[in-house]
Amino acid sequence: MATLSQQATLTTMRWRATDYPHDMGRLSQFAIGITELRDVFGAEPELADRLRQIAASEFPAPASRNERRRGKLLRRIGPALKHSIEPPKVPNRPAPPDVEALLEARAILPARRGYAWQILLAWLGELSWGRMDVDITEREMSTLEFDLAAAGLSAQFSLENLLKGDPQIPLLPLPGQRWGYAKYRQVLATHQALSMVSDALGDRTAAMIQPFFDFLQHYPDWARQAAHQGRPAPDLIVSWMP
Repeated sequence: MATLSQQATLTTMRWRATDYPHDMGRLSQFAIGITELRDVFGAEPELADRLRQIAASEFPAPASRNERRRGKLLRRIGPALKHSIEPPKVPNRPAPPDVEALLEARAILPARRGYAWQILLAWLGELSWGRMDVDITEREMSTLEFDLAAAGLSAQFSLENLLKGDPQIPLLPLPGQRWGYAKYRQVLATHQALSMVSDALGDRTAAMIQPFFDFLQHYPDWARQAAHQGRPAPDLIVSWMP
């Protein structure tokens, strides 16, 4: 059985063929208050410093061969050359300018948007009370949705409903990405609804849904911890990327 930090299989959703490709995608879920997500953009200095540290740890900048050669040359000829010998190039990876653009809530160019999303999801992973990731195809999600509905789960508690909330952040989704959230009360109601149909599930569907069920089961405890720390109760942030 997968743990919260390991890959797990989730949940119930009607995946429309017009919305999703048939290849594998990554479904990620984060237990964090929606206001805490929004606070990342235009972050206060203390939070911004923490987020910079997370990004630096997750996406360290490797020294290029040219940079190593340049350093040796500068050491030989002294301080006369104060500027880079070559103009800086935009790296093909998440970089500090992407971090600063997010922290200042600036528009992200399409060419850098994928890197910005890598940074944001890394931040969510560190700030959240819990995180679940799963690699799953559209067909597998559709089958799981059908099986849950056949067992009696109301469409009110499908993953589609967990995606209905608009996070209202300045970072635009990537092509093919689904992005949304559900409030704490909806999460608790979904967990209760799943428990009521669990006995009617086949073995395969029950095994697939169990990690997600266990994930939701932690929400009351996370909410108590959040209240003790002066943080909002965790909502459920959901992202699916092809």
